[in-house]
Amino acid sequence: MILDAARALFHEKGWTRTTVSDIAAHAMIGKGAVYLEFENKAAILDGLIRESSRRLIAQVRSRVLQADGIVDLAQVYRFSVAELLTDPLMRALYLGDTAVLGNHMADVANTRYRRRIDWLDEYVRHLQNAGVITDSIEPTAIVRMLSTFTIGLVHSPATMGECSPQELSDSVVLFADVTSRGLAPASTPDADAARQAQLLLLQRFDDQLSEVEDHN
Repeated sequence: MILDAARALFHEKGWTRTTVSDIAAHAMIGKGAVYLEFENKAAILDGLIRESSRRLIAQVRSRVLQADGIVDLAQVYRFSVAELLTDPLMRALYLGDTAVLGNHMADVANTRYRRRIDWLDEYVRHLQNAGVITDSIEPTAIVRMLSTFTIGLVHSPATMGECSPQELSDSVVLFADVTSRGLAPASTPDADAARQAQLLLLQRFDDQLSEVEDHN
């Protein structure tokens, strides 16, 4: 109820102009009831991003399960950006839409990235074992490249300005294609092992988001 009200108001008025009182009124509850569940407005936004992230993970997982043949790194990036752009909040986050989020995301450090980098190392090794990407490059180098791109997507609007959905999609697809060619294996990949590697990483992300919710 609170998250639904906040989601509607952030898109209608923007993060900066929306107050906790506005959210409480829209949800038809007292302001104190909001603070019983969320510490402040930033915590409400974080809850919305977790909710949208879990929905995105579920949608990408569904695509991975339904896809024919080998689900490689490039295909997962394409699945992700296509689904991301269907969610208004995730669109605003990755496009740098200050009308919706103001400058809030530019000021927030995401401490979850450290654990995700550890999982990426495991993920890359699984892909190498499945023959999806070359094993001639150290996993740590691949992880740093993937992490730099992913983190940069969120923070680049603060430096480069907002981008359009098409620009975001084109950038992600280009990165995916170039990366896929650069990491191409010499042998034929194991399609089942590749799919399991994709599903494992998605499950790790979802478990982390669920864990954060349980602690709130």
